[in-house]
Amino acid sequence: MNRPLVLIGAGGHAQVLADALRQRGAILRGVVAPQAPALDGALAESAWLGDDARFCATHPPETVALVNALGSVGPIEQRASLYAAYVARGYWFASVLHPAAIVSPQAGPHGTGIQVLAGAIVAPLARLGDNVLINNGAIIEHGTHIGEHSHVASGAVVCGDCVVGARVHIGAGATLVQGIRIGDGAVVGAGAVVTRDVPPGAVVVGVPARPHGNGARG
Repeated sequence: MNRPLVLIGAGGHAQVLADALRQRGAILRGVVAPQAPALDGALAESAWLGDDARFCATHPPETVALVNALGSVGPIEQRASLYAAYVARGYWFASVLHPAAIVSPQAGPHGTGIQVLAGAIVAPLARLGDNVLINNGAIIEHGTHIGEHSHVASGAVVCGDCVVGARVHIGAGATLVQGIRIGDGAVVGAGAVVTRDVPPGAVVVGVPARPHGNGARG
């Protein structure tokens, strides 16, 4: 599908995605943001296409492909809701695979709009759901399933045959040992080592990971 790409969002994550896409030779039509952003760095040659309403009024779904450039520092629901709102309008999200990422040909099938960034590895028989973000240097080992809208942050390691639910945040540098199951909406704090299953909506931190009540991310 060789449509021009539009980034929905213009912050730091958009910079990373624009850099990856330009290295792939992709055609960037511009960015969508509530207000005119400072278009510098990897976004220097991009145009501001207006806010959501203006963009949708001027760019029908069949003319462009979208890239979800909203980061996942805050609640993961914001990134998931943006994706769902545009899909409901008939838009399609392209996947972004950084040229320095390694995705096994034996991995998948994957969902739409996945993002696998520099230095990340997705091993054979691993599967990524819609709108999954695998950040720089993260490792998804063999047979693991990452549910839709989940974010595996920089340097995290998800060992083989794990099942990660939907809308899960796995913090930077965290480790999930072999065969762990993480319930929908859970949060694994930065640097945590998860040695037992995590129920839906729980927040775990530490080594080994234990329940925590502050919703810490990383």
